[in-house]
Amino acid sequence: MSARESQRIAEKFHSAGLRLTTERRLLLNIIDRNAHCDATEIFQLARAENPRISLATVYRTLRVLKDMGMVHASGLGEDHTHYEVRRKPHVHLVCDACGKILDLPAPIAIDKLAAQNGYTVMRAKLEIYGLCPACQAEQNHEIDA
Repeated sequence: MSARESQRIAEKFHSAGLRLTTERRLLLNIIDRNAHCDATEIFQLARAENPRISLATVYRTLRVLKDMGMVHASGLGEDHTHYEVRRKPHVHLVCDACGKILDLPAPIAIDKLAAQNGYTVMRAKLEIYGLCPACQAEQNHEIDA
């Protein structure tokens, strides 16, 4: 995360009446570097850098970051939540077999259709499910065998 972005984040916390603690900064950096992790994975990565951090701190911080609009939470076809830093709108292409996730830019049509109808897009959520090339090849290999 750049110094400019860190300053913007600190200002956002300050304007919300919250402190940007070292734990919050650590977790935000981890999520920024590791998109689509769930809370347990984030906790494990955080423990590698700060062995004293607790799972409760991770969950509380994820809630704060989500409420502030700094991270996005998504199920991605599973029964638990995955987190990523909120950036430009994008589409998730998810493999049903192995769970691999590919981020694709959001179609321009979303903004165009919204503008044509007088809307301003604040956020978009689109997840597409299928099979990645490796899982397709494996599936085809199983059929041929």
